[in-house]
Amino acid sequence: MPVASAARGGLEYWTRRAEELGARAVVNIEHPVGRDLEDLTAEHRSVVLPALAALLDGTERVVCDLGCGAGRFTADFAALVGGRAIGVEPVAALRALAPQAPGVSYRALQPDGRLPLHDGEADVVVTVTVLGGLVAEGELAQTAAEVRRVLRPGGLLYFAESVSRSRQYEHWAPRTLEAYRSAFPWADLAEVAQFDDAKDPISVLAGRAGI
Repeated sequence: MPVASAARGGLEYWTRRAEELGARAVVNIEHPVGRDLEDLTAEHRSVVLPALAALLDGTERVVCDLGCGAGRFTADFAALVGGRAIGVEPVAALRALAPQAPGVSYRALQPDGRLPLHDGEADVVVTVTVLGGLVAEGELAQTAAEVRRVLRPGGLLYFAESVSRSRQYEHWAPRTLEAYRSAFPWADLAEVAQFDDAKDPISVLAGRAGI
């Protein structure tokens, strides 16, 4: 789900997709229509959550779930840190589908495309198949700068993104590991897990913001 790009045209595509597909709008359309969304989410959760838990040092209390969609994992992140999770989602139709849970809130982007968090407010920033939606020139760099702004010094950046070299859509731009490391040089990203998403390779990358 695109974040910074939503303010400049991407929002129209993802809003239309959410109206057509509901909560399924955020998952790979290559999955069969009959594939149960809860089963698919559980499959992703079985990789994403344990790998994240292994990286936490016990000081984290606030997670920013960037591009949270319908909140598939937001409550999990709040529970994992024993604190709060802020789901940031530009598509109102998806936010409306997100489940309420203790310690969880959902926010839209600010009108200028900035993330709705204070400087250094987040201990962890997470994305799950989101950054590929930043397709226009400069959008990934803008989002990386905003992530750096809201992440506290020493905070954890953690994301699971497509690294397919063969798939390219008008609304989706998978990138290489090297491209993500270049976009977030301050996090010293390392690959900590991988999984397959309808034959689309997903790499889980993590690193901490330099102090």
